[in-house]
Amino acid sequence: MKVYGVIDRIEDGKIVVVNLVDRSGSMYLPKEMFNFKIYEGLWLVIEINPDEKKTNEMRLKIKRLQEKLLKRKK
Repeated sequence: MKVYGVIDRIEDGKIVVVNLVDRSGSMYLPKEMFNFKIYEGLWLVIEINPDEKKTNEMRLKIKRLQEKLLKRKK
């Protein structure tokens, strides 16, 4: 899914506030995640995609940790 956003402001020189243009809402992102020059009024194309592989890896990790904790209690 692609959405458009525009940088509304940069708070304390650290947090970039992006207003979503074609949807209601805002995103608050750390400035260091941008590897290009950013400024107020800059339009962005934001792409959001699910990562099923990473999701499944984390589920397995959580399951293993839960099993480990349950074994400790016995």
